Amino acid sequence: MADLPQAGGLLRGAGARSVPLARWLTAALVAAGALTVIFPFVWIALTSLKTPPEIQRVPLQLAPDHWGNLENYREVFRRAPFSRFLLNSALLATVSAMSSLVVSALAGYGFAKFRFPGHSVFFFAIIGILMVPFQSVVVPLYLWVSRLGLLDTYLGILAPDLVSVFGVFLMRQAIEAVPDDYIAAARIDGCGEWGIFWRVILPAVTPALATLAIIKFMWTWNEFFWPLVVVNSPSMKTVTMGLIGFTNMYFIEYNLVTAAAVLSVLPILLIFVILQKWVVQAAVMTGLKG
Repeated sequence: MADLPQAGGLLRGAGARSVPLARWLTAALVAAGALTVIFPFVWIALTSLKTPPEIQRVPLQLAPDHWGNLENYREVFRRAPFSRFLLNSALLATVSAMSSLVVSALAGYGFAKFRFPGHSVFFFAIIGILMVPFQSVVVPLYLWVSRLGLLDTYLGILAPDLVSVFGVFLMRQAIEAVPDDYIAAARIDGCGEWGIFWRVILPAVTPALATLAIIKFMWTWNEFFWPLVVVNSPSMKTVTMGLIGFTNMYFIEYNLVTAAAVLSVLPILLIFVILQKWVVQAAVMTGLKG
């Protein structure tokens, strides 16, 4: 019996040693995952500073010979109206994000806090749209846009992006977490439904709104397939369409493609840095982690 406390102490000692080991293993796995994600972006950024002979050099080198070489970026703007492409993408992504925020917040409020006949059927029917591949509706959508005379226009490009089904789902989940007592107290104080939506609901779901804004902005910014279908004139091209202008069927100018890719990523990175606090809060609130 006298040996039992010593055995327990040994077990506790082994457990205490295993905790730091588990933390180190977890940290090592997280660091390895982060490096795996970050390395391609670092490689692209460094390649954008290299000359074509440096890119083709064998063995491959990670760093450029001259860190201040910005000639590739100047050549991007000389070869194509890239500033116009950036402006088009920024305009389209901003309008798409704003319209999605308004529609998704209103629809999410309705589905989260009101009960009406067919409530569940309508909600699951909307969510079911997420399962439909966009390519399967491209032809009827193109015919609809063409008959309205919206080909090669901003409104024609925005047609499928003005409303976000994912946004409706996200906002419904966020608004459901707002206590009903807050809404009841506002009604007792004489606040109308629009006042409740503006003064109670929206301030409570600001992190979810910020998350939806950045996700929708990023989706529209990176959209390539639909603009390729409806855009004809060079002045209406977006950033993603401008990137393929530096490639042809015989060769790819990697120095220019990587410089243009870095320019196309910077606006999204800037927006994420500004809104990251609310994005993390929304991920915790709505259980979107992982």
